[in-house]
Amino acid sequence: MSAIAPMRKHKSALLKTLGFLAVIWTVCLFTGCWSVEIEQPVSEPVFFPPLPEVPRLQFLVSFSGPEDFGASPTSSFERFVLGEPELASRLAAPYGMALFEGKLYVCDVANRTVAVFDLRNRTFGYLTKDRRLTKPVNIFVDDRGWKYVTDPAAGRVFVFDRDDTMVTILGKNLKISPVDIVVRGKLCYVTDDTSNQVVVLDKATGQQIKRIGLRRHRAGPLKPEAELPPGQLSLISDLALDQQGNVYVTDKAAARITQFDPSGIFTRTIGRPGDNIDELVRPKGIAVDRENRIWVVDAATEVAKIYDERGQLLLFFGLPGNEPGMMNLPATIIVDYDNVALFQKYAVKGASIEFVVLVSNQYGPNKISVYGFGTFPVHGSAPNSASALQPSGSHDGRQLSKDPGR
Repeated sequence: MSAIAPMRKHKSALLKTLGFLAVIWTVCLFTGCWSVEIEQPVSEPVFFPPLPEVPRLQFLVSFSGPEDFGASPTSSFERFVLGEPELASRLAAPYGMALFEGKLYVCDVANRTVAVFDLRNRTFGYLTKDRRLTKPVNIFVDDRGWKYVTDPAAGRVFVFDRDDTMVTILGKNLKISPVDIVVRGKLCYVTDDTSNQVVVLDKATGQQIKRIGLRRHRAGPLKPEAELPPGQLSLISDLALDQQGNVYVTDKAAARITQFDPSGIFTRTIGRPGDNIDELVRPKGIAVDRENRIWVVDAATEVAKIYDERGQLLLFFGLPGNEPGMMNLPATIIVDYDNVALFQKYAVKGASIEFVVLVSNQYGPNKISVYGFGTFPVHGSAPNSASALQPSGSHDGRQLSKDPGR
């Protein structure tokens, strides 16, 4: 009898545990902790410029975690049984992005990792859990599927192959603080926060090939924009290359874009400091589309702006706020032609989307917003060409206030 009593006690405890789990399961079933929260389409389409002008962009969708695009989040029951996940399942401070073969890679500075949204398979994960990443800021994916992640805190560029295996680390002996990166052919173009230059590396060996821009030592005081010699930057940020190999670099302190030719010679500056809509306050992310239009986000005024290849402002969109299509501390912007089909369903019926534009937002809510650039069947007919943007002088007379706290 003494041997049977402990067995009965264990059996009783097991039954109680199973009963408790059954109650939790029932609560989850009826309260929706396992439900998939799919983002509902915006009831009224948001266009830029707004109607009655001919729209060029439509806000399509935004998301900050797996449940926002239809993937299953970690349920309360799973967290109860398995414990809290090691990494957060929502973006905390998204910065750089890359979209490749249906996967959106987002550098999450606060979570110290690169989140991966698989938009085709509706899953969410991470590029790596390697703790050598301390502050991943930007990412570039080349045509092989290799990923290049800049980490200014570590002073490195971490390189992962198509299978997400880390294969090499660039910049270990160069004493650089890499912020942004673009890979073109055999070369890596990296903005260096230490020297305020673009450092060009051999992507296979990591050897420095050359530097673009006049070197500025960070110890010295920041000069006003008017006092900077041509080709020098005050506070370097992001970069982009056009199809001809020209290099465009944003300068957060001088509030402008600096352009260099393919050989690295200074060409011109685009934009000027100020809080009018055709001016810049704190430009960060930048992209160049196939028509050589320049797309740049201004983190202070919380808008994105489009310049033509002559440097004239064509259009702005976003504006600060929490309504659909608005921006909150935008950080980077990318233009993508290859994954349009994944977002076409969010566009109005009859729209012809030429490419999508993605903007990362770092403040409440932290999210990735997606816009479609194309032609839209409003007023019974679509405009002849989505490429026919024309410079506007008035821009509705709107001005944006400077917000130095962001």
